[in-house]
Amino acid sequence: MNKVLRFGCIGCGAMGSLHVRNSKFVPEFQVVAYADVDEAKAKKFLAEYGGEYATDRAEKIIEDRSLDGILLQTGPQWHPKIGMAAAEAGKHIFVEKPMAATLPEADEFVRAVRKNKVKALVGFCNRLAPAVKRAKGLCPNPRYSFCMCAGSIVAQACHNLDLAVHLFHNSKLQTVYASGGRFYNLDAGLPVDSFSAVLRFADGSTHTYLQHGNTVNALLRKYHFQLFGDEVCVYLAKRFKEVHYCTGPDTVAHSLAFDGPDFSPSTTPAMEDSRGPFGYMGHYEELAALAEAIRSDTEPPITLEQGRQVLRIEKAIMESAATGKVIDMANWAV
Repeated sequence: MNKVLRFGCIGCGAMGSLHVRNSKFVPEFQVVAYADVDEAKAKKFLAEYGGEYATDRAEKIIEDRSLDGILLQTGPQWHPKIGMAAAEAGKHIFVEKPMAATLPEADEFVRAVRKNKVKALVGFCNRLAPAVKRAKGLCPNPRYSFCMCAGSIVAQACHNLDLAVHLFHNSKLQTVYASGGRFYNLDAGLPVDSFSAVLRFADGSTHTYLQHGNTVNALLRKYHFQLFGDEVCVYLAKRFKEVHYCTGPDTVAHSLAFDGPDFSPSTTPAMEDSRGPFGYMGHYEELAALAEAIRSDTEPPITLEQGRQVLRIEKAIMESAATGKVIDMANWAV
């Protein structure tokens, strides 16, 4: 399968811009159509990035038989409906995280993709980030891992929970316990906006996760991760720009650092530099991975089922924080 993959972009905001720019570096991959409920945004994308048309109707892109797939970043409340329609139309799907707002909607989305045999990849970009992959190689089976993260639960927690459950720890998640509250007026509709959680796996390993609202330690940046093996510690620092391999209390045996700028939401050039094809957060890699899955007819490395599992874990954390109970993941369903 050597033809050019033709995609439409649905949702022409900041993330749509990021993915369209990155797509230009994926071989034989073109974004040629743009849709947004605010048609002016779609027309701006067409003028800036090139292509064939802009519209305020997502249906036009879904019904366009000349397109192979969609880049979908409209917000989780719309992802399942649009994604299912795209799957029914035989289109491959990149969907920005989170894939859905509720588990029943996530289940419907998964069923539509499997029924129609299209490829779908959820935007958990950090799993493909260079420093993250290096950390996994340096500590492939941690006894204990720890993550601190600032920001909203919906926007940020899914990334780090995905890493804990689908990359760093190798066995099945057994229990979840969390304590938290509403302290920062974030995440409307959720019972807490900040929490401390403990995830325990079948092999006895543990992940501790601290989501601490808007408060940021400027020395550590927005989030960081630590992996503790039998005799080593791997530290993913400064929003995953750095990875450090420690073999003792006073010994840093190896370090790797990305020397470009960090991401700044208010500075477009910084976003282009730090999250583009030569960046450090895995955004380019996820589009390249989807293209490879389509061409080789293989499973993408980040599946809708995994996106659904991360959403389920978030719901379990909310339930535990609200009730004070330990959640047995084998027997818990919502």
